[in-house]
Amino acid sequence: MKVEIITLHRITNFGSMLQTYATQAAIEKLGHSAEVLDFVPDGITFKRGCWPKNDVPAWKKLIKLGPLFVVNVIQYNILDRFLSKYIHTTPKRYGCYQDILDDIPQADAYLSGSDQVWNTQNNNPKDDLKAYYLGFAPEGKKRIAYAGSFGKNNFTEDESAIIREYIAKYDHVAVREDDGLDILERHGFHNGVHVVDPTLLLNAEEWTKFANKKAPKEKYVFVYNLNRNALIKEIAQKIAAERGLKIINFADSMDFIPGAKNRLFNTAMDFINYIANAEVVVTDSFHGTAFSINFSKQFICIKAPRYNSRLESILRQTGLIYTRMVGSAEEGLEASRQLIDYSKVNAIMGEARKKSYEYLKNAIES
Repeated sequence: MKVEIITLHRITNFGSMLQTYATQAAIEKLGHSAEVLDFVPDGITFKRGCWPKNDVPAWKKLIKLGPLFVVNVIQYNILDRFLSKYIHTTPKRYGCYQDILDDIPQADAYLSGSDQVWNTQNNNPKDDLKAYYLGFAPEGKKRIAYAGSFGKNNFTEDESAIIREYIAKYDHVAVREDDGLDILERHGFHNGVHVVDPTLLLNAEEWTKFANKKAPKEKYVFVYNLNRNALIKEIAQKIAAERGLKIINFADSMDFIPGAKNRLFNTAMDFINYIANAEVVVTDSFHGTAFSINFSKQFICIKAPRYNSRLESILRQTGLIYTRMVGSAEEGLEASRQLIDYSKVNAIMGEARKKSYEYLKNAIES
């Protein structure tokens, strides 16, 4: 069978890139073909991401955002190379919902997810949101959600109306966060399933083979700081000082740590490799946390400015919510001294991975 996937794949974020690959790979492991609908609405375009619209004169933007603009140009080039090499996208690129309706790619089943495909704050027109709810799927074709995420818990009446209308058309619905089940219930859908993020469908050995990178020789704390949070840097510096470790910091947002190895222009393979070989990971990223768990790493995470339900969900699922999410540098240092018992965590994730594969197989083949 051919499965058409719609997800957030053209975003310069390692989690988005790797969850796209993992969804495709999981479907192919089940013996089916997978294709990613190359849907790139205005809210996630290169132009919008690199050069925000406001009333600031162009010359001031250039002074303030020029270096970041150059970094973004390079990052989008890295993203394009990754997608070209590893992702089976549709020959045609679609810029809006109407484009899809005018030329619907043919498939046996249509799948949305994962990541925050149902987040109404992605700055897209309402019609474009309908695409992520598979509103374009032809009648009689199977509609599946795998690890869909709403990104928030409160909705306007207009947003709720869209959720009720389009969720009702799915044959199978699975969400990534445990509170996603509650959102489905509130909107009248009572058969939702909780599954793991696609990146957790592939185990550590599979990701290591995929990355195919040599391990760094030095021992280090790895920092993946999506939101330029000063607390993450402080925690990393304290842990590194106490243990005599180096710090490797992904500085693609131009957020540097004095004395660290601040790496720019990183690839998804670098992301996998540096987590896989770190002594400790410090992050505010869901996928930074997910890969740390997958590789049985000691890690510390802090809350992001928004969309924390995904972080909290995976930490609750693994029993780590009270020990790995911290609110101060002192808590972070103390938590780093308490080793995670991965025999329990791996047992939980192994069973969750098995059930998630069973859901995906049944959704496609039933």
